[in-house]
Amino acid sequence: MKRKLIVASIAPILILIFGGFNMVLAQEKPPLLGSPTNTRQRENVPLPGGQTAPTPPLQGKIKPPPAQQLSSPQPPIVNSLPLNNASHAVETAKKAKELFTAGKIWTVTGPRGETDVKAAILYEGIVVAVLHFNPIDGSLLPIGFHPLTSGATVQIESIRNNLPKLINSLEVLNGAEYREPESVWAVPLAYKGMIVAHLKIYMDGIHIVPDYPANQEMKAYGR
Repeated sequence: MKRKLIVASIAPILILIFGGFNMVLAQEKPPLLGSPTNTRQRENVPLPGGQTAPTPPLQGKIKPPPAQQLSSPQPPIVNSLPLNNASHAVETAKKAKELFTAGKIWTVTGPRGETDVKAAILYEGIVVAVLHFNPIDGSLLPIGFHPLTSGATVQIESIRNNLPKLINSLEVLNGAEYREPESVWAVPLAYKGMIVAHLKIYMDGIHIVPDYPANQEMKAYGR
């Protein structure tokens, strides 16, 4: 009887401890920008002149804050707040990388007639980055390299089979560039020393930004 009382008194404590731990893990999961279920409300980020950044859009291209109206030429004002979020963006990318999954593969024709083979990296079922492959041998390509090929037999099955392993092998580099037109941090993803993609994090350093054009391409042409 005494043992049952002890177990009954300890059980609620254990539930609170482990339940709280699971809640912390859930909160650490980076939110997807525009997600109606898990996106936390972002505090307004102050900008020069008392302006605030717009609420993150639900879809489409992210619009930058409106430009300041200056009555006379002045030195550019550097907003220090987004710069302080660079390290947060890198940490967010590292957490998100552990939850990446492989998406579909599709091909497009480049401006010189070359075949561009793309494969999607998914986060919560949405495309957040794209990898490019050589259509001849299915090897992963660095950003900016486009082999001149046309009429090649694309190694779709080979790429599909290797894609999950490649995604798991990606490395999140310790740095980010700020892309002002989109108000995002672009964190490089590397494979064997090559930068093969960028993961975009919103200027707050917290929210993962989907690649909407790639998501539309995958839905239309992916296989």
